[in-house]
Amino acid sequence: MEYFPDFQFPIPYFYMSNFIKQAKIAAQQYNWSLANYYLQQLIIENRLNKTASKFQNNNATLDEVISLGIEVLKNGDFQEKWEINKLFKQIGKPAIFPLIAILKDQEIDLEERWFATRILAEFNSQEVLEAMANIIVSSEAEDLQEIAAETLANVGDSAVDLLIDLLTKPESRLLAIKALSKINSISIIPALLTVVKDENNEVRRIAISALNSYYDPSIPIVLISALKDTVAKVRKAAVIGLASYANLHQELGLVKLLQPLLWDIDSEVSQQAAITLGKIGTNSAATALWELLKTATVPVFLKIDAVRALGWIETQVSLEYLQNLLGYNYLVKVNDWAQIVNEIIVALGKLEKLELKPQATDILIEFINSRGPNLENVCVKKSLALALGYLGNIHALEYLIQLLEDKDNSVRLHSITAMKQLDSEKAYQKLISLSEQATINSQLKTGIATALAEWNN
Repeated sequence: MEYFPDFQFPIPYFYMSNFIKQAKIAAQQYNWSLANYYLQQLIIENRLNKTASKFQNNNATLDEVISLGIEVLKNGDFQEKWEINKLFKQIGKPAIFPLIAILKDQEIDLEERWFATRILAEFNSQEVLEAMANIIVSSEAEDLQEIAAETLANVGDSAVDLLIDLLTKPESRLLAIKALSKINSISIIPALLTVVKDENNEVRRIAISALNSYYDPSIPIVLISALKDTVAKVRKAAVIGLASYANLHQELGLVKLLQPLLWDIDSEVSQQAAITLGKIGTNSAATALWELLKTATVPVFLKIDAVRALGWIETQVSLEYLQNLLGYNYLVKVNDWAQIVNEIIVALGKLEKLELKPQATDILIEFINSRGPNLENVCVKKSLALALGYLGNIHALEYLIQLLEDKDNSVRLHSITAMKQLDSEKAYQKLISLSEQATINSQLKTGIATALAEWNN
C-alpha cells in the first residue's frame, strides 16, 4: 500500500499564504467549490516547486490546511469530497488523527465518514489498522465495514493478527474471513481452519475457498469433510480444492469420494466433480465419468463437461470410452446428441500423447465411415476437420478431401487448413493429381480448385 510522506511547503510563502487566505474566505462564504479549488492549487504548486522553504515545519499552517480540508469534506458535494482526498494524501501522517476522529463520530453524516474511511485506507499505520478493526466491530454501516475490511486485506501480513482477533467475534467473523481470504500468506491457514465448520455457511464457503490457494497436509481432510456439507457452494469449493491433491488420489481415495458427487442435487457441484475427476486422470476416474455419460437422464450440459474431463485423462481406457460414446446416440435427443458428438470429436483431436493419436485418428475415420446422421451437422464436420488436422495422421487425407465436396464454405476451408497440417507437400500433390482427373464430380472439382487457390495464402 502506498505510504505518503508528511506534507511539505516548498512553495513561496506569498503563494501559499494567498491560497490559504482565499480558501478561508471561500469557506466563510460557504463556497466549498472555490475553497476546494484553492486547496487543490496548494497541491499543484507543491508538486511543481521543488525548492525548500522555512514553512515546511510550520505546524500552525499545516493545521490550518487540514482544518480547511475537513470543512470541505464535511460540507462539499460528492465531487468536492472526492477531490479533497488528494490533499489528505499529500499531507500524510498529520491528517490521520483528524480523519480517525471523523470516522469514530457516529453523529457525523455517513457520506462524510465513508470518505474519511476511504482516505484513511491509503495509509499503512497501526492507528489506521486499529480504527478499521473498530469500524468492523462497531459500525452499523455496511459500506464502511466493507471498506475497512478491504483496507485490512490490502495491508497484508501486518493486519493478520487484528483479523484473527475479529474472527473470534461472531458479529465481525464474516467480514474478517473475507479480508483474511484476500491475504496471500500461509500465516492465515490456522485461522481459516478454525472456521471451516462455522454455523454461517458463507463463512464456511469463504474459508474453504481460501484454503484452496494453499498446499498443506492439514487441508485435504478438511476438504473431504466438506464434501458432505449441507450447502452446495461449500461442497463445490471442497471439490475444487481437492483437484490440487490429485497426486494423492490413492492415499485419499478421491475417486470413490468424488463419484457420488457426479450425481449431486446441485448441477454446479456435479460439473466440478467431473472436472476434478478429469484432473485426477486415472482409469478409475474415467470409469466414473463413463457411468455418468451412459445414463440417459443426465443433462446434456453435464455430459459435455464429463466428455471434456474424459478427454483430459488420455489413457487407453478413456479413449475406448470416448469411442463407445459415439454409438450412444439413442440416449438423448438428436439435436442434443450432435453437441455431445462434437465435444467427443474435439476431445479426441486435443490428445497430446503421441502413442494414442493413431488410434484417435482411426476412431474418427470409423465414425466418418459410419455415415451417421450427425455427419450432416456443419459444426460436427468442422470439428472433424480440425481434429484430424491436429492429430496429423496422413491417413486422414482421403477423408479431408471428401469434405471439399461440402456445400458449406466454412467446412471446405476447415478441411483445407487441416490438410496443410498433415503433410503439406503430399496433400498438395494429391490435390494436383485429382484436379487432372476427368472422372471426379464437378462439386469436388470446384472444392479442389478452391483448395489449390488457397494453398499458399
